[in-house]
Amino acid sequence: MGVFASFLSAALSSAKDLISKRLASRLDGMTSTFASFAYALPYYVVLLTILYIWGDYLLGEETLTWSLTFFLLALARSVTDSLAEGLKMHAFAHGDISVVACFFSISPIFLLITSPLITGDRTSLEGIVAVCVVVGGSVLVMYRPSATGFSAQKKGILLAIGASFFFSLNSCFDRLAVLEGTPVFAGFTMTLLSAFFLLPFVVLRRDRLQSLRVHRGGLWVRGFLEVGFMVCKLYAIRELQAPYVVGIQRVSLVFSIIGGRIFFGERDTFRRLLAAALIIGGVFWIAWMGLYEP
Repeated sequence: MGVFASFLSAALSSAKDLISKRLASRLDGMTSTFASFAYALPYYVVLLTILYIWGDYLLGEETLTWSLTFFLLALARSVTDSLAEGLKMHAFAHGDISVVACFFSISPIFLLITSPLITGDRTSLEGIVAVCVVVGGSVLVMYRPSATGFSAQKKGILLAIGASFFFSLNSCFDRLAVLEGTPVFAGFTMTLLSAFFLLPFVVLRRDRLQSLRVHRGGLWVRGFLEVGFMVCKLYAIRELQAPYVVGIQRVSLVFSIIGGRIFFGERDTFRRLLAAALIIGGVFWIAWMGLYEP
């Protein structure tokens, strides 16, 4: 179940990213980030209602968890997610996207350090090697030689590394929160808190409110995909260690390569296919361990 949910979350993440790419030229980063949380909330309410009534016949019992521990974990996750997204947006502003995107891909490496410290999970040597293979393929997909060079983009690179670190932390808190509560309610609580943190940056700007109204169609679709992605990730992370889940999710880059070629006419096919082979190899290695490790 954990491996299947990881693959499904990767597919939904790729679909969400394709829509985000279409919206990128029409919305500023802060508005888009807020909308990714806010437009998911109504879907969470509907899903929670359905599961509360018919949960025993669908995904199992869904309970509303009110413990202090759960809310502290959800709060920690929301804070680290907001910090990660903020650093990510600033990294794009201070460096070439082709350079900083490489460093966003290293969050599974950070997870190999943060996960044992925070969640207590222990990753085998084979698991570490498999995660490194996936990260290597991910960096190869993203890397494009830049005329500006790395030395001139130190600030963007440092911000991107910081974002990757905080993304690894929020995956750790995802795992702890979902072990304390249930996946759908955990996803709803985290999303609600994240939207609350970013709300002042949007409601105080008339231009941002106007852009939300203009592009609401695409935002509603992305909100639906966000819920599917997050719920699948939380179901997966309840069954598997966080580095394994995040490693498997890197297969979304392969889906993005295909989608980018079909919908946006992107090229550089040979290098991307080589990188995709590395990612797929590492992902199936992780999936095998996820199925058969004790």
